Amino acid sequence: MSERSAALLPNEGTDFAAALAAPPVNNLRRIGGEMFAWSDRDPQRSQSLPRGAVLRHLLRRYAGPGRTVLVAGPHSEEVVTALADTGASVSWLLRSLIDAEDAARGNSRITVLAGAAVKLDAAEKFDLVVAADGVDRLNSAEGEQMTAAQLIDRLAEAVQPDGVLLLMHDNRLGVHHTVRLEPGAKERLDSDWYNTDDENDTQRPASQEQLAARLAQSGLTVAASYAAFPEPAAPTVLVGEGLLGEVASPLRPRLGTALSQAFAGAFRGRPVLSDPRRLVNRALRAGAEGTVAPAWLVIARGPGEAPAVDRHQLLIGDARGSFAYEVTSADSQVRTTVLEPLEGPIEREGLRRISEPQAPGADVGYVLEERLEHLAATSNLRQMRIELAQYDTWLRAQAQDGLLSGPAAVAGLADVFVTESGPALLPTNWEPIEPVALETAEIRAVWSFAVQLITSGQPHPWPITSNAVDLTATILGMVGLGIDADSVRAAVELHVRLETAEFGLSLSDQHDRRLQLLAVSPGSAAVDVAGFRELTEALWRQRYEASHLLAMMDWTEQIIKSRDLQVSKMDWEVQFYKKTWAGRFLWISRCAYRVIMRDGRKFLRGRRARKAAEAQANAVR
Repeated sequence: MSERSAALLPNEGTDFAAALAAPPVNNLRRIGGEMFAWSDRDPQRSQSLPRGAVLRHLLRRYAGPGRTVLVAGPHSEEVVTALADTGASVSWLLRSLIDAEDAARGNSRITVLAGAAVKLDAAEKFDLVVAADGVDRLNSAEGEQMTAAQLIDRLAEAVQPDGVLLLMHDNRLGVHHTVRLEPGAKERLDSDWYNTDDENDTQRPASQEQLAARLAQSGLTVAASYAAFPEPAAPTVLVGEGLLGEVASPLRPRLGTALSQAFAGAFRGRPVLSDPRRLVNRALRAGAEGTVAPAWLVIARGPGEAPAVDRHQLLIGDARGSFAYEVTSADSQVRTTVLEPLEGPIEREGLRRISEPQAPGADVGYVLEERLEHLAATSNLRQMRIELAQYDTWLRAQAQDGLLSGPAAVAGLADVFVTESGPALLPTNWEPIEPVALETAEIRAVWSFAVQLITSGQPHPWPITSNAVDLTATILGMVGLGIDADSVRAAVELHVRLETAEFGLSLSDQHDRRLQLLAVSPGSAAVDVAGFRELTEALWRQRYEASHLLAMMDWTEQIIKSRDLQVSKMDWEVQFYKKTWAGRFLWISRCAYRVIMRDGRKFLRGRRARKAAEAQANAVR
């Protein structure tokens, strides 16, 4: 933060001398309505800034030498720098004077406009207008308050007739709002300083169709539209029109896996009402993912000869970094195409980032983990054994001398796509630098599935299994494999290495994570997303198991008492028969009665047999 910015912050005190002594910034223009003691860049008091590889890829398509760009609202430095690197003339609108001064000093190639969107010069037009942060942080407390619809109209007015508008619009019905568990967020976040009534704002676009209609009223035509996941500020999965809502599309299995990984990474360790992956999975089955999408990303063109707009079915990229690729389906083939390569090789914890993800060419099949979950819920052990045997055979076919290399070594069952030709891998992120033992890789995949079964509360045929290790041994036993404590620890260690490479865990985090994973047992909460619903289910499961044990103890005690009573009664009878003449007489009488009844039954059976034989002989004569 610059000296002048620090001088204006209330927490630091107001030092007017320092503010006046600071050198002027030549690339800063104050257009009016700027906020002085304010910042939208504090991560503790403001929302996250837009970033991500897919955003950078889309923006670079419409920026270049000789083109003018307006970035409206706070964005991350990487987004603005990527636009400036294309050779375009970039202007950056910020309502905070502190943020504007810092941005101007740190980016000499960019013209920074300090003020509110309402103060923009109506006569100034741009070839590309970028509002990846939406419109919620374009108003200023120092001027007129515009509604969301008016702000959208104002951005549309700034687009050249042959220009393009890229707008990210937050969905108030999105899954990120539905599962949010942040008490006091309105008071904690400075970005919510203005109390807007979103529930009754009839002008604010509340759906993807309403947003397109609003842009059409402003004179723009939506050329491409995407549902953005998992968060508006860091979209890593964009679902295009060719895939959105199409439940019969062959890309649906890839989409489900990509969304599951995206939400697991975005909401990792964050308290939420419920695991968002459950809601998204149900929406995918209903073709309603566009309804619950956290945001909609639209690319709208002006009425003139605007540049061609690319349309993608499925875009996937890193939240931090430059890697982005698309997955397409055409002519019964599914393939991946890298759009933005890695800036350089990435190696962490003995793992290497995959730069060329591959998708199986077949367009018909199912994800192995989903299939096994269904079979476990229906207790179809025969078919489950067949699926596991097929997976085991496929995995062993890729090993050499008991060692497994490539992405299959760290792929889970959710990364395996079963086609008519057999299992194949879905696009994965990491592969080991050195080969991994086949046993370790297979145990790690099945162990992850066992953890998923236990912590998700899903039904399965082994509800009394004590922990994830025992359940792993049971599942692997279905294909004739055994495990021991050392092999399980090696598998968990491989899993921790994978999470460390993906999320950058510290040494203490790795230690805590290792202990948490080894302690998974019935009643354990989810180990990745801290959902309140899942925690409640885990507590209920613990109470259920405890009540079940108490009931079993009570039943066992009753059985013991009953058996003890019967034994005491029999002992009394034995003593009675042994020690008294009456008892001895009764015992002899009982024995005689049993002998007479036995011999009588034998005599009757023999007599019936003789009569039957005589009758048969007479019939023959």
